[in-house]
Amino acid sequence: MTVLKSSLIYCLVLLFAFACGKTSNNVTQPNTSGEQGNRKTIVDRTGKEWDVSHAFLKYQMKPDKFQFGLGPNAIRPILNPRHLQPGQSGYPADARNFLILGTSLEGETRAYSIDKLSFHEVADEKFGNVHVAVAY
Repeated sequence: MTVLKSSLIYCLVLLFAFACGKTSNNVTQPNTSGEQGNRKTIVDRTGKEWDVSHAFLKYQMKPDKFQFGLGPNAIRPILNPRHLQPGQSGYPADARNFLILGTSLEGETRAYSIDKLSFHEVADEKFGNVHVAVAY
């Protein structure tokens, strides 16, 4: 039993040591390429290459210090949102308090729940013949 306990403690210590080790911020060293040799790029964790030459040349930002968020296409937009009219099933009661983002365009007015937009951030919408991205 003592050997098993010692082995378990040893494994936990190793796991802790690896977990607390230096972590990578998923940024590769900048690549220098291009015709003038001034092009600076970084590669994010999805493998996409980003040109950061302007930030480097104009603002002296160091390419190896860039950090990445979730990456492109990580948050799905609301496509063709369903809008309810008063009296329809699911329409909020008058006494319910909640926040909305309202917009009016092409003679049409719409309201979007902040609760829903906080998860999706964008609703792809059509006002008449105009396509709009409603963003929060």
